[in-house]
Amino acid sequence: MKKLALALVCLVSVAFFASCKEPVENPEPSIAIFNEEGYVQNNDVVDLNTDVKFGFVMSSNSQTQKALQSLVVKIDDVVWANLTDSLTGLTTYTYKDVVEYKLERDSIIGASVITATVTDEAGQMNTATINLKLNQVEDPLTVRDFDWFRQGNTQTGLEELGLYWERNIKSPFAQIKPMDGVVLYKFDSSVWEQVVTPSQKAAVFADGATTASVYNNVDVNENGTYNDVIGTRMPDGTLHLMLVEMCRVGSYEPAGTPIHIYGKAK
Repeated sequence: MKKLALALVCLVSVAFFASCKEPVENPEPSIAIFNEEGYVQNNDVVDLNTDVKFGFVMSSNSQTQKALQSLVVKIDDVVWANLTDSLTGLTTYTYKDVVEYKLERDSIIGASVITATVTDEAGQMNTATINLKLNQVEDPLTVRDFDWFRQGNTQTGLEELGLYWERNIKSPFAQIKPMDGVVLYKFDSSVWEQVVTPSQKAAVFADGATTASVYNNVDVNENGTYNDVIGTRMPDGTLHLMLVEMCRVGSYEPAGTPIHIYGKAK
């Protein structure tokens, strides 16, 4: 009887310890960003209007082995994918997709966040996130030639750039001024080559420009070459950057001496 009692005590002890297993400390399934050539990773910079490949790899918890149940993928505040049937009964799953960020979606210009949340059959959840910076690829500025012409009181070619040729004085120098509501700027000559995109143009007008009431560096008494950079801000906010390159003076005519100031605008 003593031996039997001892045996029963041993069985009870084994049963007690078996029923008191330590709980799994981190029972959630695993999820990570899919890492393969051509697929974005966290903190990557991507271009607008291009295909952006992304993905996630997930698996059941190595200790609980609970099957996967669902996956929800969000791009910013939009639910991009909500999967259940595709994961049912699986212990591993790889999700791949493509997104194209359109310029028209103002809310995502600058940055975007792709979030994936996986849930297993025990209701345990885990999340992986891809933070992206969005780069707007700009078309280069279009450069065109201009011809500012004056003969007597007749002038052409300036109004579309927000300017008018008031008169010639002193040497004589052409007095070219901004029209009503237009702001005239002067720049260092190096700005012309440095500015090639709309954003660069906007930046120099905001940070590197000196306002002026008149541009009067062209001597209209003789032919000459110049390398002057000026600009105008139109009443509607349109920006014009101009490179004044040369002056050509014609022979005297009864209507006045014909004068051309040539350059480029962008």
